[in-house]
Amino acid sequence: MKSLKAGEETTNFSVILEDGDPALNPANRPQLDKAVEMIIGYSNGYQVPFAAVPLLEHRDIPEQNLYKCLFGRDSLLISDLLHGARPGLRLNVLCALASFQGGKFDPSSEEEPGRIPHEVREGDDPVAIKLAEQGGWKFPYFGSVDATLIWLRLLHVEALYKPEILDIEVSGVALWQRSLAATEWILNRLNSQSGFIESNRANPRGIENQVWKDSGDSYMHLDGTLARGDSTASVETVGEAYDALLSAIFIQGVRPSENWPTSIAELERVARSLQVSLIEKYWLGDNFALALERDESDRSIQMKSIASNQGRLLDSKIISGQEFTKYRQAIANAVTDSTLLGESGLRTLSNTHISYRPGGYHTGSAWPFDGVLVARGLLKQGFNNESELIQNKTRVAIESSGGYPEFFRGDWPTGDLINTYIHDVRSFDINQNVERFNRVAQPPQIIQGWTVAAYSWLTRKVI
Repeated sequence: MKSLKAGEETTNFSVILEDGDPALNPANRPQLDKAVEMIIGYSNGYQVPFAAVPLLEHRDIPEQNLYKCLFGRDSLLISDLLHGARPGLRLNVLCALASFQGGKFDPSSEEEPGRIPHEVREGDDPVAIKLAEQGGWKFPYFGSVDATLIWLRLLHVEALYKPEILDIEVSGVALWQRSLAATEWILNRLNSQSGFIESNRANPRGIENQVWKDSGDSYMHLDGTLARGDSTASVETVGEAYDALLSAIFIQGVRPSENWPTSIAELERVARSLQVSLIEKYWLGDNFALALERDESDRSIQMKSIASNQGRLLDSKIISGQEFTKYRQAIANAVTDSTLLGESGLRTLSNTHISYRPGGYHTGSAWPFDGVLVARGLLKQGFNNESELIQNKTRVAIESSGGYPEFFRGDWPTGDLINTYIHDVRSFDINQNVERFNRVAQPPQIIQGWTVAAYSWLTRKVI
């Protein structure tokens, strides 16, 4: 059976996309402008990009209708990459998400004061009903640690040229005032045992890995042992937190107030400490660890697996100074090495890793938006040739599909470009003495907002 490893048994294998499906034929790929219009919807009165929408031919396939709503991380990054084509969307997303910003503690929804939601669904949404029944979720659901970081950074980007947008009121509260609450949430989360922002879910049936690689098997050690859960601190999140703190410094300078949770000087100190700690805790000597987690004694342990995550540090300002030259070069080398970069784009996990699955959601597949954000970072840091290499492979893969898929298999062209099936397995984790159920392969969403936006950026390259 495809993707089956030692100790696993298949619990479900279902073909979702049959031979001849339009998603498999590049001639069926909608024009970019049409695809952009397809992903646009409304949330709380704001025109925003949804995370994904189905092809017309897939409207009756439940697995292709999972993400047709406003997402925190997704919609923010989509609007950012689409800024060159649709400049008004980014501010719309900022306002829409601000209207749902957390104001209290609620374990079911994982709401916390100042937190930006992970996903916003209507009560009659079939997916919302299912998640409420199976996981006890409430909506908006707040189970992401990076949405708040990205929201604050993009608010800063918008305010750089139009400081007056900080005074826009959303539900009676100005955006700059909402940035105070977001900053306080970030500082509280940084006050962890490790000193980094950890996933740490409040709902035991909520998302375990509360970053963009949010599947259950996406964080693992070199020997394949999965993260213990909840204390995982993903490396790219360190850069996102650093950028968010710089954004808070900027906004506080523009809109000073005694209500800020701390001073500009203290924010600068915390930001600098993140820079230092990134090198101290994540650097492996030739590249960066995938993540940290804490053991039973609360000691930080490196996940030394080679993955795409480190590439996102280049799109951040955290290693932009001259003192970080060798670290930038090491990342540029890692993300263009053939073990990570394949013909379908930047793999989420090295193809030499014991946990590598070419069709796995975050364990070897190639996500176009991930590749594009890394390519954008390479351009920012002056690695033009390396950036072009990733861009070209990503562009070819997209143009070889019948849509704008969420991800591609990491073994293309020797294997298929797109998974057409669902493969669920059961295994027993002897290290943690637990039975695990995992989806090791699934078809991508075919009109994925991230990929539409990534392709748009590839045509415009707005840095």
